[in-house]
Amino acid sequence: MSDKYNKEEPSVLQKIQNQTGCLLLVIGVAMLAFVLTDLFSSGGSLFSSNRNSVGSIAGEHVSYDEFNNQYESLKAAVLQNNPGIQMNEMMVEQYRQQAWDMLVESKVQEQEYAKLGLTISPAELEDLTIGEHTHPQIQQSFRDPETNEFNKSRLIRFLKEDVYANPEAKESWAQFQKQFEKGLITEKYGKLIQSSFYTTDLEARNNAKESNLTYNASLVAVSYESVADSTVTVTDSDLSSYLKEHAAEYEQEESRDIEFISLKVIPSKEDSAGMLNWAKESMERFSTTKMDDSTFVSLSNSETPYNPTYMVRGSFPPEVENDIFNAEVGSILGPYETGGVYSVYKISDVGIDTARSVKGSHIVFRINGASAQDTLTAMSDARELLSKIRSGQTTFEEEAKQRNFDATRSTGGDMGWIREGNYTYPKELVDKLMTAGKGNYVVVKSDRGVHLAKATSNVSRKTVKAAALSQTLYASTATDGSYYRQAGDFLTKLNGDKSFEEVAESMGLSKRVASKINENERRVAGISNGNIVARWLFADDTDEGDISSILDIDDTYIVARVSKVREAGMPKVDDIRDEIETKVKNEIKAKQIIPKFEAAVAKSSDAETLAKELGTIVSVVPAASLQSGNIPYVGQDYILMGTIFGTPPGKRSEIVQGTSGVGVVYVNSENQYDIPDLQSKKIEMNSNNQQRYAGKVNQALMKKAEVKDTRYKFYD
Repeated sequence: MSDKYNKEEPSVLQKIQNQTGCLLLVIGVAMLAFVLTDLFSSGGSLFSSNRNSVGSIAGEHVSYDEFNNQYESLKAAVLQNNPGIQMNEMMVEQYRQQAWDMLVESKVQEQEYAKLGLTISPAELEDLTIGEHTHPQIQQSFRDPETNEFNKSRLIRFLKEDVYANPEAKESWAQFQKQFEKGLITEKYGKLIQSSFYTTDLEARNNAKESNLTYNASLVAVSYESVADSTVTVTDSDLSSYLKEHAAEYEQEESRDIEFISLKVIPSKEDSAGMLNWAKESMERFSTTKMDDSTFVSLSNSETPYNPTYMVRGSFPPEVENDIFNAEVGSILGPYETGGVYSVYKISDVGIDTARSVKGSHIVFRINGASAQDTLTAMSDARELLSKIRSGQTTFEEEAKQRNFDATRSTGGDMGWIREGNYTYPKELVDKLMTAGKGNYVVVKSDRGVHLAKATSNVSRKTVKAAALSQTLYASTATDGSYYRQAGDFLTKLNGDKSFEEVAESMGLSKRVASKINENERRVAGISNGNIVARWLFADDTDEGDISSILDIDDTYIVARVSKVREAGMPKVDDIRDEIETKVKNEIKAKQIIPKFEAAVAKSSDAETLAKELGTIVSVVPAASLQSGNIPYVGQDYILMGTIFGTPPGKRSEIVQGTSGVGVVYVNSENQYDIPDLQSKKIEMNSNNQQRYAGKVNQALMKKAEVKDTRYKFYD
């Protein structure tokens, strides 16, 4: 970098600011996207009480206010740059997560930037703004509308004149510049990480060898399964010793297990009957009202707003589509029930579409090759199948389910209604179906293969304007109350002598379990919102054996019991007994097998003799590879596979205790392989390392910071 970037004198940009006394209010959508996606915002103040904490980062508690301010700033920026946008629950959750990520990255990564001395000098900022190397994000916001080229004079004029009279400009520009500098530092850090990787010739050679080298080997092994479990005794002392020796493998995070019952509130027959009555009454009112359709739909509180658009074929649910298009203007249709939604339709008007629509089905045949003969073969296969379909040997739908790999695989080849000009499917196929005639088959080639297709409707140009009244079927208060009382009865009975499972069985309920729930992730199998469960489960006063109150989660009542509490660190033997008991048994079995091996090896000169002495067979491995730990007749055993690569050709290994059994390896020869171009290999390895470890650096920083997310205490 030029020395001028290290000077601290005011930049040209700063001089412009000093002269005008005004600053930028809104750079544009592109720059905002840059800020929101790549940059961080620093945190705020902390409360002395941890009750207001939404988590901790690097040992520092993050207050609710600090997090909420970050979220509200992010939300305000989104709303400002997207006028009229309505933020639904999914978007709110998305931006809350983004606000948290920004806080984490800011508190963790900015410290690393400071340690490395990464900064942006005034001269560098000037160069990337109004200098010779204007940043692409700024260029994007100041392009000439006619040429689409960056217009620097427009940028300078904007800073000097266009925002001169705006009193909010100074603060807005200061905030943008702050975020812009942070983004540039982030870019520098990323490039620094990438540039730290270098692959030597030796590393490239070794990698090529590991990827391509194979050995021809013979293995004589005795499986642990050959020793009966009944002959092996495993004590708690054995398990404890094993756990201590392998402590690093079994270190665990804090987590908890629960058992629970789940009562999904389902509308009753009475609720369905009530909704059906609503639909019938709506039909009667629709047929007699003097109001126009739009007003009637609005005043009826329909969940489906009035749509004045003329709809083409394929616009309505399949169950009502034909009824709507076959009905006369003024007809009242219904009631219909689709997925728990009751609907009534009135045909307001009909029209003529400018394009044709047709309904069809297809079966796709892949063309295996690029020659004309390959295409002819596929078309011949299609016609042969058509003959079988016509003769009744098979059905179109079954063949489509077997052969298709697009969305029609699950529909028996049914593509639904297809409109001219909307080529979700190949144009050649659509054009053929438009002229085929209902019930007729066609065979046509496209860039996706050869299609055996049939038109399942006549061509239509009809459009319909239909007013819809719809309401979702919900459980009534009475129905909801009956489920709540059932949950209450279950909770009361748990105070007796019966276990959780026994009470569930006595009430005809299924006990479910969720294991290793941790406070950071809070995913609970079988429960849609883990935050509500976690709020109870990880409360300071919740212990093993405790039972929850009735939890109301997304129209479902939950009653849960803490069945296990695991502290962070080394697990207890009982917590992982099933996991380590087999491994300990295998170690004991190995001690029984090895003496037999030693005696047999002393009498043997080759693999065949050794196998005969041990009463087993020789497993021949013609191309043992580090890319696979699978050995014929043995299975996955990376220890034995590694032994093959650690034994010189023409030699025998020592007796090895593998994961599946005890064995001896005879390496017969090293297979020949082609050595790849070293320079290409180095480039490939550098690229792979840059992609693989850039993310791992951040993961390591996050792990070191011991980030703890407890926002669930405040948000569902």
